[in-house]
Amino acid sequence: MNKSYKKLLHLYSRAGFGINRKRADELLQTKDIVSPLLDLSELKPLEIDIPPIEEVMPAYSTMKMMSKEDRQESRKMSREYTQEVLLDWIDQMQSGGCDLAEKMALFWHGHFACRIQDPYIALQYTDALRLKGLGDFKSLLLEVSKSRAMIDYLHLKQNKKKSPNEDFARELCELFTLGRDNGYTEEDVKEIARCFTGWFSNQKLEFVVLAKRHDKGEKTVFGKTGNFNGEEVIDFILEKKECAYFISSKIYRYFVNPVPDEKRVREVAEKMYSYDYDIGKTMAYIFNSSWFYQDKNIGVKIKSPIELMVTLKKQFDLTPKNQKSWMIIQRNLDQVLYNPPNVAGWPGDKSWIDASRLAQRLRLPSVLLNNGQIPLAYKEDYDKDPMENKRRNKQYRKFQCDIDWGNIEKLHYTDKKCSLVELMIRGKLSEEGQKYLSENQLTDFKDQMIQILSLPEYQLC
Repeated sequence: MNKSYKKLLHLYSRAGFGINRKRADELLQTKDIVSPLLDLSELKPLEIDIPPIEEVMPAYSTMKMMSKEDRQESRKMSREYTQEVLLDWIDQMQSGGCDLAEKMALFWHGHFACRIQDPYIALQYTDALRLKGLGDFKSLLLEVSKSRAMIDYLHLKQNKKKSPNEDFARELCELFTLGRDNGYTEEDVKEIARCFTGWFSNQKLEFVVLAKRHDKGEKTVFGKTGNFNGEEVIDFILEKKECAYFISSKIYRYFVNPVPDEKRVREVAEKMYSYDYDIGKTMAYIFNSSWFYQDKNIGVKIKSPIELMVTLKKQFDLTPKNQKSWMIIQRNLDQVLYNPPNVAGWPGDKSWIDASRLAQRLRLPSVLLNNGQIPLAYKEDYDKDPMENKRRNKQYRKFQCDIDWGNIEKLHYTDKKCSLVELMIRGKLSEEGQKYLSENQLTDFKDQMIQILSLPEYQLC
């Protein structure tokens, strides 16, 4: 394969959700393949056609006066609109003009993991990740910390001066900035919790600090004493190089290699610190480094279910007649947006693969590109009732999608520059894969494509 193609395909499989041959040709003409990823001129907030917030999220006092049926209907409406936000974000991952911004937002969703069940909170949180994800880390951290999603999920609204709640303070240090037991003590956590007392989000999702709940007394954080507030604590944290190292190590594992190279991680951390935590500059440094394109870093990362699904959706312009098919696929492959397993997010890497899920993942290209059947359930613990689970395991939904294969062939058809296998598979094809393709040679473009995408190697990027 042409080295320029190999480099470009690797970059866009990590910094985005893949790229077709036509777009690859256009980018190679520019000789600067990284800068387009950092162009945020087309990045806009998600636009969802939903009613005013008070119609979907009535005040608690109003909810108490509603009948049981009306409360149930209100919650049902909220869930449905939340799903609309989720599906719109997936569409943006596919067709939005800022691949890296969407990929970074997906990364930050795992980093600042929150469970969300209503649409307005989902919108606020998602756009914080999308619009701030390539800016400076301090702005992103503040935006997420002040979001209703985080305030609700880590119980900041229960954090009061008379009874400080340490949940957010602990995760701020352990999961969001410094890493477990790295650069802080248990006493720091207790004092940091006091700094964030009074943080609140009102019914309109506006951030406020409730003066009556805020502890105005002196606190001692990282050896400094004063009447500190939450924003000052975040400044103190960012002064620590441990923070730059922790964030850089997570970025390295997600975008470069799940097995960290300590020398490279420290190199990235030093750059991030010198850039004053500018994420965009840090990502540009990684993507412009020769070591990012070394063979040891290509085809070694297992695609998350969302990455796998969106890559297929993007490469083949998949728009099913029933958009809820995307929800079923997420549940089957065990990664549903806005529903991480816990505050630590999804473990990633090899945790995505077990016997049941691997079989589902290998069949997915054929199902999506051939209007196949999607099982509505497959895990034994899908329902608490084993008999109900057994019944649902026999149910399927047809994935109905019209694909313009003529246009797809124009976008993906390759010449001597790059074979179809090289275009779709990152890394080296195994001997078994090579043997399978040589013994089962197909001539039809659609059949060839499905055959290649059904190989285990397509699960890697």
